[in-house]
Amino acid sequence: MIRSLVILAMFVLYGCNLRPDPEPLPLSVNATLNLLQENPQFVMYLNFKNMNRTEFWKKNISDSLLNAEKTFGSLLNTFKLATGASVSEGLDEFYYSNSWFGENAIVMKGIFDKDKLNNYLITDSIFSSTKNADGTTIYMKNDNGLYFFFKDDFTICASNYSKQIDIMLQTRDTSRAGLLTNEKVFKAIQKTIYKQDLWMVSTEKVFIRGIFQNLIESTSGYRIPESDTLTDSQPDNLNDSNQTNEKPAIENLYKKLNSISFSADMNNDLKFIVQCESIDEESSKYLASILNGMITVSKLSSAGKQKDPSAKVFDKLKLNRHDEDIFIELLIDESNLQELRKTNLMAEPEQ
Repeated sequence: MIRSLVILAMFVLYGCNLRPDPEPLPLSVNATLNLLQENPQFVMYLNFKNMNRTEFWKKNISDSLLNAEKTFGSLLNTFKLATGASVSEGLDEFYYSNSWFGENAIVMKGIFDKDKLNNYLITDSIFSSTKNADGTTIYMKNDNGLYFFFKDDFTICASNYSKQIDIMLQTRDTSRAGLLTNEKVFKAIQKTIYKQDLWMVSTEKVFIRGIFQNLIESTSGYRIPESDTLTDSQPDNLNDSNQTNEKPAIENLYKKLNSISFSADMNNDLKFIVQCESIDEESSKYLASILNGMITVSKLSSAGKQKDPSAKVFDKLKLNRHDEDIFIELLIDESNLQELRKTNLMAEPEQ
C-alpha cells in the first residue's frame, strides 16, 4: 500500500509542470547594479569566470565569437587591447545597460593590467586621458569616444556618455542609486530564473514589441490573423474616452507584457529560458496560445523538407504557463547550437 502511494506521488510530481524557482541574486551583483542606468532599454549580465570553466564553453565558445563587427565584441576588444583582459582570461564579469538615446553604462570586473594601458598613453594615440576633479584618471578610446575609469583595482566603469561617467564616479558601494532605484526592472531581475551565468532583462514595451515581431516574422509559415485582436483599454485619441483601440494582435500584444527576460545556466550543455510576465492571467493565456501556434506551425511547415534555422530550434522548445508568467525552455547542445546562432531575435524589425 505504501509503495503504491509512493509511486502515485512520483507520477503526480513528474506529471506536473512545476513553476521553476528563481535563483537568488548574488550579493555582489546586487551591489553593482547601482552603477547602471536607472531607466535602461535593457540590462545584461554575463559571468565569464563561471562560464569559461564549463565543458560547453570549452567546446563551443571562444573569443573569436565576439568579433569587432558585433556591438559587445567591439566593446570587449577595446578592453582586451587596453588591459589584456579577455573573456577567456582576466575578465570575470560584464554588466551592460543602454538607453533609447544610445547612451550606455558598462561595468567590468576582473584582473586588469594598468601598465599596459599607461604604456599606450606614452607610446601610442589609441587612448588619451584626463584627470577628474577628485584626481581619478578618465581614459578615452579616441576612435569611438568610449570613456572609462578604474573604480578600484578590479572594477572598470565605462560609458559613451560623459554624464554617465560623472554619475558612476559619484556612486559609492552603499549608494542606493542607478538601477537599484528602478523597482520595476529590479523586480524583473529578481524573478529571472538563472542568475549565475547569463541573463538579460527588459521592461520597455517597445523593445519587447521588437523582439516578438522578429520572432514571429522569423517563424516560417506563421502569421497572427488580422482578425485576431486584443483590445487596448487606452484609446489612441485620449480626448475620446468612449473609443477603444483594436489593432492586429502583434500591435497590442507587447502592451500586455510587464517584462521579458532571457537567462541561461551553462555546464555540459546550456539550459536557456525565456520568461514573459504578462499584466494578468488572461493575457498570459493569449500569449501562450500564440506561441504554441508558432511552434506547431513551424514544425508542420518544415516536416519532410529542409528546415530553416528557427524551425530546427523550435523543435526542442518546451512551453509552460503559470498564472501570469510564461516560461519557454530550450536545452542547447552541439546539435542545435549552430542553428541558434543563425536566429537573430535582436535584429531591428522590418517596418
